[in-house]
Amino acid sequence: MSEVWDQARIQQYKTNQIQESLNLDYKGADALDKRNPKRNDNISKDVSAMANSAGGLIIYGIMEKDQLPHEITPIDATKVTREWLEQVINSTIQPRISGITIHPVPLDTSPNDTIYVVEIPQSITAHQANDKKYYKRFNFESVPMEDYEIRDIMNRSKHPNIELNFEIEVRREHRNPSYPIGDPVEICYLKTRATNIANVYANYVNCVVYLPISFCPPDEINLMVNSKYAFQEDGEYFYEYYKENTVRDMVDGSRYGPSRYSPILPGRSREWETRITKDMNQILAMKQGDARIKWEVYADNAPVNRGITPVAAIPMNNRGY
Repeated sequence: MSEVWDQARIQQYKTNQIQESLNLDYKGADALDKRNPKRNDNISKDVSAMANSAGGLIIYGIMEKDQLPHEITPIDATKVTREWLEQVINSTIQPRISGITIHPVPLDTSPNDTIYVVEIPQSITAHQANDKKYYKRFNFESVPMEDYEIRDIMNRSKHPNIELNFEIEVRREHRNPSYPIGDPVEICYLKTRATNIANVYANYVNCVVYLPISFCPPDEINLMVNSKYAFQEDGEYFYEYYKENTVRDMVDGSRYGPSRYSPILPGRSREWETRITKDMNQILAMKQGDARIKWEVYADNAPVNRGITPVAAIPMNNRGY
């Protein structure tokens, strides 16, 4: 997993405004300041949370604002060394996390200016921080884990653990690709990605996603509200849609055979998409509010995994243009 890190690569994160996520966390230089009384506790909390979740990167030396890289804040490598950071991580997290790599990235602003990129693998057990608590990554933060979540991590070597992530993709395409008449229009899709973060493969995966009705195409809202798949909660309508890891093979080059399950291997993903409202202003308004997506995942003999993802936390892209 280890890669080459240099100043140019760090600058790309800032230039491209790569947002924090489950696997990426930015920390300003003050997070490693020895005058900070909570420094060691916070380091152990953030590193253990990353290992307890899906693994990822913590970049020390970039200050974030609204989950985006805002300012490069160099670390003085003569005061905070790579060896010191490694010693803090190893001495404050139980059990010790194997496979962590710390990349010092020299900066040209001053001979001692440095950024530290901490590369953290996903662990097969739960790790306890310096304050004797267990943490996970959730909504760009390190938050305490529930007892059942700790047990789930302890069982990663026994059953699959499917994690859902969402992304909104904007494309320009014809409403009916089979009859491309007129100019293409802007259409938005919600992409759902199921990733197996355990060390055993998942034979059967069923995902149930509950979308706010306001996320749905305007011409289908009335139909959906009256559907048996719709329900109301706290004054808001949700619509249920269901996905599973099935595929159908082509037989004789002319017809499809019966459906079969395609296992999701450890570290691999399966992705689905569904068309949502084409009104970009409506989506942006939802991202400013408290709209959320609810979901459930069923996989083999694993406990049911349930969660809520705020629409504000879902990244958007226009790669489909």
